[in-house]
Amino acid sequence: MGRKGWSSLNLRIAAAGSNQLNAEEVLGAAKMIIGNNASFTTVITDEIVNATSADLFICAATQAESLAEVVPRNKIIVLDLMPTSQFFVQVARIPAHESVYIFNSNLRYPARLTKACKKLGIEANFISIGYEAMPKEKVIAALKEAKYIIGITKLVGKTVLLSEEYAPYLRKDVVIIGSTRVASMQSACMLIQWVASYFHQSISEQVSMLTNKLKSSVVSSKESDYARNLASVAQDLERLMAENNHSMLTMHDVVMQSFANQISPDIMMFDHGHPPKLPAQDKPEQGHSSSNEIVKTLENINCLSEKLTNLSCQI
Repeated sequence: MGRKGWSSLNLRIAAAGSNQLNAEEVLGAAKMIIGNNASFTTVITDEIVNATSADLFICAATQAESLAEVVPRNKIIVLDLMPTSQFFVQVARIPAHESVYIFNSNLRYPARLTKACKKLGIEANFISIGYEAMPKEKVIAALKEAKYIIGITKLVGKTVLLSEEYAPYLRKDVVIIGSTRVASMQSACMLIQWVASYFHQSISEQVSMLTNKLKSSVVSSKESDYARNLASVAQDLERLMAENNHSMLTMHDVVMQSFANQISPDIMMFDHGHPPKLPAQDKPEQGHSSSNEIVKTLENINCLSEKLTNLSCQI
C-alpha cells in the first residue's frame, strides 16, 4: 500500500513480436500510452508457452492470430501501430511517381503502409522489401536500385539497414525516411480501458478486504486495542484513496497523450500541477465507443473514491 499509480497493483504486461526489435517497438508504443506504470517485458510470439507469465499481452496486428493460439483473447490487446502524421508529410514530399521502397522484416506491414499512403493520396510506386521473407540476393538487388527507402525507424537505422550487412549496397544518394509508429486512438483507448478495469477491480478487492478487517476489529478486538486497530484501518484507507486519486489523474493524462501521439510522440501536453479534466456536460460524439468506455470507467472510479471517503469518515 502507499505506492503511487497503477504500478502498485503489480500489473505485468508482456509486449509480443515476431522478433526482439518488433517486440521492443510494441513495448515503446505501450509506454507512450500508460508510461512506466506497470512491469513490462518483451517476448517472442513463437516462444510463448502459456499465458501465466503476464496479466496482459499486447502485440501489433500482424501477431494477433499467432498470439491468440496460446493466450486467451481477454488477455490480449492489439495495438494498431501507424506512423505519425509527420512521417506521411515527409513521404508526400517525394516527387510523384518515384519508386519508394518499404524496408521491413516481413511483407505484411509494407502492404498495410502502401495502402495507408495511397489512401492519403500519396502517388508513388511502392515496392516492398522483406529482409526476413525474401532471399538475400533479392533484398540486395532491391537496395542497389532504391533511391527512396522508408520504414520503421529501428529497421532503417544502424540496427538493420545501415548495418554492415546491408549498408554497402545502398546508393550514395539514397534518401531514408524512418517512422516512429504509435498506436491508433482506438487501440490506445482499448489498452487504457483494459488497464483501468484491472485497476478498478483491484481497488474494489482491496476495499472489500479493508472493510472486512474493520468489521473484524469491531467484533473481536479488546477495548484496549480497539482504537489502535481502527486507526490502522483508517491509515490503509487513506493510502488507498491517495493511490486511487493519483491513478485517476494518470488516466486523464494518458487519454490526452494518446491524442497527441497521433501527431507526434514528442508532444507534451500536460501541466501536472493542473491536470486536464474531462468536460462533465459535453456529450460524447458517436463513433468513439472506446473513448466513451473510458469515460464510464473514470466515472466508476470517481464513485469508488466517494465511497472510500465515506468509509474513512465513519471510522
